[in-house]
Amino acid sequence: MDEHRRIGVFGGTFNPIHMGHLMIAEFATEAFGLETTIFVPTGSPPHKDVAIVSAADRYQMTALAILDNPRFTISDIEIQRSGVSYTVDTIRELKKQYPKGTEFYFICGTDSIQDLPNWKFNRELLEQAYFIGATRPDGSDFIGNIIDYFGALGKEKIHLLEVPELALSATVLRERLKAGQSVRYIVPDVVIRYIEEHSLYSGNLQIEYFL
Repeated sequence: MDEHRRIGVFGGTFNPIHMGHLMIAEFATEAFGLETTIFVPTGSPPHKDVAIVSAADRYQMTALAILDNPRFTISDIEIQRSGVSYTVDTIRELKKQYPKGTEFYFICGTDSIQDLPNWKFNRELLEQAYFIGATRPDGSDFIGNIIDYFGALGKEKIHLLEVPELALSATVLRERLKAGQSVRYIVPDVVIRYIEEHSLYSGNLQIEYFL
């Protein structure tokens, strides 16, 4: 690890947080030598169509899930921001909170990398932060096209991280939550208890596929 501090930023709706998210964060933190990884639950994400539970519930579930990992922390920076929240705004704010020279690594799924050309201020975002794209078992061949789209900046700033069995856990979680079946060993026990105590994911609410 070099002299610069390296901070992971893991944004997502966490609707709810599950073992796949935690595995991605743990692998990324270790592989890239991150000092800490900040989980940032979204307020009103601009790129998601799926119905989600309240920001307060998602924040609390995430906080409970990461409680026993000293390298994980959580921020409500996007929840507190009014209106639609963009990643570039979050990175701008975080850079003000950390010493000059701190490197930020935005952790996400390769589906987000694929959509990066459509993100607001995407080139500024790549100038301000590195991207870690967690790959799925079905491969990520298309990522090369996205890297080429951003030229030298993409080659420097976009990295891939192989995480096993990620798609399976996300798919099973979505289907079992919709069916009211057990999600034990897919979702942390503390999160399961929270879901049950607050009667979440009933009616037409659905779990999103990845992040």
